[in-house]
Amino acid sequence: MKPLKLVIIDDEEAHLQLMKRVINKAFPLASVDYFEEAATCLERLNEITPDVIITDYLMPGMNGIEFIEALKQENKDIPVIMITGQGNENIAVQAMKLGAWDYLVKTPDFFTLLPSVIEKVTREWKLKDTVRESEERYRTSFDNSIDAINIFSEDRRFLDVNKKLIQFSGYSKEEILSMELGDLYPESVKPATKERIQKMLQGEEVTVFETYLLTKKREKIPVEIGVTALKNCYDQRIVFQGNIRDITERKRAQEHVHTLSQQLMKAQEAERQRLSHKLHDLVGQDLSALKIGLDTLFDDRPETSPESRDKVAGLSKIVQGTIMAVRDLAHGFRPISLDQIGLAQTALQHCEEFSARTGVKVDFFAAGMEELELDFDTKIILYRVIQEALGNVEKHANASSVTIRLVASYPNIILRIEDDGKGFDVKNRLVSALNEKRMGLRSMEERVALVEGKMRIESRAMQGTKILIEIPFKKKSEQKENHPDC
Repeated sequence: MKPLKLVIIDDEEAHLQLMKRVINKAFPLASVDYFEEAATCLERLNEITPDVIITDYLMPGMNGIEFIEALKQENKDIPVIMITGQGNENIAVQAMKLGAWDYLVKTPDFFTLLPSVIEKVTREWKLKDTVRESEERYRTSFDNSIDAINIFSEDRRFLDVNKKLIQFSGYSKEEILSMELGDLYPESVKPATKERIQKMLQGEEVTVFETYLLTKKREKIPVEIGVTALKNCYDQRIVFQGNIRDITERKRAQEHVHTLSQQLMKAQEAERQRLSHKLHDLVGQDLSALKIGLDTLFDDRPETSPESRDKVAGLSKIVQGTIMAVRDLAHGFRPISLDQIGLAQTALQHCEEFSARTGVKVDFFAAGMEELELDFDTKIILYRVIQEALGNVEKHANASSVTIRLVASYPNIILRIEDDGKGFDVKNRLVSALNEKRMGLRSMEERVALVEGKMRIESRAMQGTKILIEIPFKKKSEQKENHPDC
């Protein structure tokens, strides 16, 4: 800690000596400069740079009040202790209003009190200096933040904004400070944004959320918002700090990934369709021709032995089994019935085949789907999700029954899949599936997200699993791009 530097201004030599004695005793390392006139002290302040100034009120030339006024005019921020031989309350009030840190009357115990007053003023000054430095650091951080920051009151009035928000919004600081919080958001998102912020103010939500900011040029910019409560700032009981981050690039990247994922999904389905057709039209037909050939091989050879006929019949049966396997494989690649009889009937067929093969009872019901002419993406994704969910039930759930409900309820198609299996911890399963590169549930989530749908999973050990999916549906005529004909 550096030694204390004091300045005393007093024209009475006896008082100077007494003050010097008590100061040296209380602060042995302190350096003290003495002046009989305030004007002389002013001339040397830049050279001395004291920590505290102790000045008498009545002095030749400039008095103590005039000295404090001169300090203010020269922007010299130094704590001043005013002393006087007169117990004049008006002088004390005037001195304190001008910025004096304390006021002492030269009573008999004045010299006893002086060191404690100096210590108090020094401590308070250091605290003020620390607070000022902290505020300066905060202001620097506030103004140079990569986020657009605003401070607002409980009644949603702006109290302060940083440079980033001014640059981002296109408004001047004065314009923003005359606005309310909701003025920065488009009408289309204003109610939802207001509701989310209100929940944050009430402590119901602590996460950030996404919305849009409306610039002065009426541009809608995608942003991410977080709100933090601050207390005892800006002369308010409580204020709030809103951090606004431009997520335009993130949205572009997400949209790019979304587009690529859609293209990949369509490419996969197109390849499945190609393989399905080849299996059905080429391999299937060749196998059918082979079976016919085997079945008619001995039609013009009645002398053929029973052993040979039995052997060929066995081969024909194997070919028949292969034909059925190829047809099942082709159907699995791309169910032709999806276009011929629709999603609901195709899903029902798949559920019946699943039950027959696994012994797991599937209760499937669809409502409101008959009159819908769904786009390709929605149909195939809903079918694949049902397919994937039943596959997971077979491999992991150890269930005896599954309930599937497919309901059109504008503007969404709701798909609910529920089993009575052994269940699982959803959070841990998703993490482990990602680490182990298993794509069952993740694949379902990604497929649903591709058509702007939502998926929620509920499961507990020995209490089964529920999957709820909501997908907004569009008719083919509403699509910008149709899938190639099947």
